[in-house]
Amino acid sequence: MQKDKRQHQRNPASGNLRIKTSLTGIAYTVSLRDVSKGGAFIHTIHLPKLNETISFEILDEYGLQLTKGHGKVVRIVSRALETAVGFAIRFDEFLDPAMLDYLSAVRLEETA
Repeated sequence: MQKDKRQHQRNPASGNLRIKTSLTGIAYTVSLRDVSKGGAFIHTIHLPKLNETISFEILDEYGLQLTKGHGKVVRIVSRALETAVGFAIRFDEFLDPAMLDYLSAVRLEETA
């Protein structure tokens, strides 16, 4: 089993991101599974390449941009037998603590 390489605690989260990959340049919207100040796991069947650079916008429930940034794809899960299909990104800059709290709070509201 692979040793956990995360530097920051991941929190269950939900919310939407609009991402654009460096290879295709096509923007699409995806859902978060979890997030930390240093990265996130994203649910999607549209998988980028490992080590690919992506730009992202975190969206509110109305589709309006709350913040934006860049990251690098560090892990891809392409089989549903593993936890979920999607990919992990490492942010180029740490996520603002207020944004991290917002994304975690959205998840709590959905499970209540």
